[in-house]
Amino acid sequence: MLLETEETSIRTLLGASLGLFGVLLGFTFSMANSRFEERRQLEIAEATDLQILWLRTTFLADSTRVAERNLLRQYLPMRIKFFNARPDDPAYEEDLRAITLLQSRMWQVADDETGLQRGPGMLQFFNALSDSIQASEKRTAASENRLPTLSWAILLMLGMMCSVLLGVDLKSHSYILRGMLQVALAASLALTYDIDTPRIGFVQVGDTSMLRLQHLMDAAPN
Repeated sequence: MLLETEETSIRTLLGASLGLFGVLLGFTFSMANSRFEERRQLEIAEATDLQILWLRTTFLADSTRVAERNLLRQYLPMRIKFFNARPDDPAYEEDLRAITLLQSRMWQVADDETGLQRGPGMLQFFNALSDSIQASEKRTAASENRLPTLSWAILLMLGMMCSVLLGVDLKSHSYILRGMLQVALAASLALTYDIDTPRIGFVQVGDTSMLRLQHLMDAAPN
């Protein structure tokens, strides 16, 4: 009688643990997936803003246009390279400083031009430059935004608890049956973690739009 009561308690605890784990995992996956989609949209937005900025260099005087386009040809590969570096890599901070410096130089070149001419075209160029700087900062911040460590700790703890309870509850001596749910739980956690990790792993946003823009810039004359 006591043994049956204990088995019932284990099954009740197992069901409750699996239910709670499923809810938390679903919520966590939803957050990770939404952030992945945000990073994908921001990559497109930054490429679009830079393309507009590139096109609006035609509003500038010849010498200023050449200077700005040369800076943009340096800036775009630097942005692509930056998103291939990990935050704990020394190159990460170096690339970020170089990007900020190039933004300042582009702004300074345009500001010097305003001393020679002022007009609607110059204003549109400044607006495009401002938008591109804002887009770069939003994308950088989104790539650094991760799920809290505490959330992962709770999920891992619940996953371990479910695995232990399942091992105790199963009567089968088959290692395959004993390991099926554990493998499923581990795979779900691994997929969620991979989506939540922008710079490493299998699921990545990529730089398709930025690379397409780079080909356009390389083919265009000064």
